[in-house]
Amino acid sequence: MKALRAIVSKYSPADLVAAGRTLLADSVRQDVLASIRQSLVLFDGLLLNTLNGEYRQVVLEDGRSQAEALAQAARKLANPHDLAAGILLLLPPADFLSTHYQLALKGDSLLRSALKLQAHTLIPAYDHELLLGLNGQSGEGTALWYPARNADELFMAFQAEGLFLAAVMPRTLALVGTMQREQDLLLLDEDSRHVAQFELHGGVLHSVCMATQRDLQQQEFAEQWQAETAKAAPGLRLRSQGHDYWSGRREVVEPMEPYCFFPKGAEHYGRRLLQQKQKRFAAMAAGVVVALLFLPFVANWAQATWLESQIEELRADSAAARQSQAAVYAMEDEWGALADYPRQDVAQTLLTLNQYINSSLTDFSLEEGVVDLTGYAQDPALLVEQLSEREEFFEVSQSRSSSGGEGGARGDRFGIRLRLSGADFGGYDAKYPPVQK
Repeated sequence: MKALRAIVSKYSPADLVAAGRTLLADSVRQDVLASIRQSLVLFDGLLLNTLNGEYRQVVLEDGRSQAEALAQAARKLANPHDLAAGILLLLPPADFLSTHYQLALKGDSLLRSALKLQAHTLIPAYDHELLLGLNGQSGEGTALWYPARNADELFMAFQAEGLFLAAVMPRTLALVGTMQREQDLLLLDEDSRHVAQFELHGGVLHSVCMATQRDLQQQEFAEQWQAETAKAAPGLRLRSQGHDYWSGRREVVEPMEPYCFFPKGAEHYGRRLLQQKQKRFAAMAAGVVVALLFLPFVANWAQATWLESQIEELRADSAAARQSQAAVYAMEDEWGALADYPRQDVAQTLLTLNQYINSSLTDFSLEEGVVDLTGYAQDPALLVEQLSEREEFFEVSQSRSSSGGEGGARGDRFGIRLRLSGADFGGYDAKYPPVQK
């Protein structure tokens, strides 16, 4: 992030705006070029479809302009099932102007800006707007120019025929194959009226030589042509060999973007495509944001649904156990009053008491865990203390005061009340309340 800020800080706002416009223009042109599925080449008054080799004569009659005649011929050659496909129109090199440049600049946007500012000086004889084609990889080369008015006339004429003219390019550059664009090339393009030689190095156009066939009939001009073309650096020679070469291509020519010329209508079409892409991207981004916002709720809903399904499965698996549990509860309700009745082990209680009272117990009663004793003992207080120490008894107390002399040798008469530890009748009554009848 810091590196990005450092790079951005080197440029002024105007530079950043210009860079943004260049990126936008490049994106628009790429979208337009991506729509091309047909290429038509004009050669000696014939318009040829490079995909299938068909051709039509371009007829200038009835007051029709060159653009209208080309559009009518193109309508006959176009694929009737794909009229919306973009068309690359390849025109003779003589339809384009060329100027050599050598600037201490590099970069497509800088070179284009500098050359457009010098357009009236470089081409003083032409006062109208010109479209510029160049490859900004090098500060030295040759720029191509094409009248914007001609491009717009062609676009309107094609549009009137229901066709989409995406771009215009010099026919000579169609000689270059995709795999050859980084090589040193000499392109020779000749028809009945003109001959042209294009010199390319690594995809950059360095020189353009052009002459008419009539001038070459004169020895002086022919010698000048030989001298000028000989100045070109050696490279792979590619040459068009008349009408048969173009009709035998059997492929859609892939455009060289730097040297393509785009009518305003085509650029408007590209902007619409870009806006549609941006809208789709914005819609997708909004969908992602909404999905991220609702993701926790969806996750919770999915988890709750899963847990409910797990509960249903566990409930089904535990049906037998719950039935058994219900049966146990029913048995407890039916027999629990008897099964849980507090145990009162009378025999064991009497045996325990007999250890301390020495067979002098005269009266014994047991009711709901409460034992009342009456008998004789040498020391009734000691007897109470001894019984209190037993775990089987609690709340041991004298129920009556001891009286001496009544028992003689057996001791004093006493009355003791105690409770059995294992007989909780209070809890039993709370669990099984008495039924009033």
